[in-house]
Parts: sequence; C-alpha cells; structure tokens
Amino acid sequence: MMEEYDIKSHELLVRKWKKVKDYKESDWEYEIGEAPPKNKTEELLSESTSNPVFLRKDDFKSFQFRIRNLPYPEDVYSVTVDEEKQEIVVRTSNKKYFKRISIPDMKRNGLKLEESALSWAYKNNTLIVSYAKPSSILKSEEKLIEEFKKLNLKQPKEGDVECTQQ
Repeated sequence: MMEEYDIKSHELLVRKWKKVKDYKESDWEYEIGEAPPKNKTEELLSESTSNPVFLRKDDFKSFQFRIRNLPYPEDVYSVTVDEEKQEIVVRTSNKKYFKRISIPDMKRNGLKLEESALSWAYKNNTLIVSYAKPSSILKSEEKLIEEFKKLNLKQPKEGDVECTQQ
C-alpha cells in the first residue's frame, strides 16, 4: 500500500495497492484518487470520453465518491445502502446505470454502513455520493494529522520528509 498526502493540508490524495504475489507485473489498484492518464499515442483502442468515470476523493468528515459523465436528470437517481452486502448502491430508474460501492476503510475497521450517514448531490453531470465518517475513523485520522503537524514543525519541502526503511 502507498499513500500520498498533501504536505500543507494533510489531505489524502492517493491510496493505492499492489498484490504481493504479482508485485512486479501488476498495476496499482487505486482505492482513493485517480490513476495518471495513459499515453494515448501507443494505444489503438481507448475508452470513450463519454463513459461514466468513478473515483473516490475523501474529505475530512466524509468518504466521497464521484461519478462523472452521468447525463440523466437528478430525479432518476437512487442511492441506498445494501444492508446485506454492506455496500452503497447507485441506480437509475431508467436502468441505464448501476454501481455497487464498497468502503474498504469501514470493512477494515469492522464497521457497518448506516443509511442515515449517506447523502448525495447531482451537479454538472456528476453524482457526488458522501458517507459521513464514523467517530472511530475520525479519531484515528486526527492522530495521523497530529503526527503530520509534528513533522511540519521542521518545515519540510516537497519530498523532504524523513522515511524510515524497514
């Protein structure tokens, strides 16, 4: 796992994983943030730019998921929590889009999803799904931010943070 934070705001920009068994050959799997764009000159086929694009971008108080390029009216969308599978379900009444969203942070901490913590908004062909972070996750993130503040007392520059090797 690799995490990338903004050095000033301490915001988590990227979290990506690689499977241990095929570490060298596999690509990074992005949990938070967006993969860098691929070199399009080498590819003969590429994805349509009008396809929906899903990415996760958390803020300090909630897990936030963005689905771009959704051209349907706002009243078509339905965002619910599937209690059995512990996933957020996004669907349209016209059956043109369906997506199941899991929150790995919640699963790692053994926490269940609650419908009351879920909210969503639709603006500029983008559906923004937010799930309020539970207090236990907020407390662990506060501890991490305090560690960052200790590092910032030394006023590091980009790439100038001490890393202990294992």
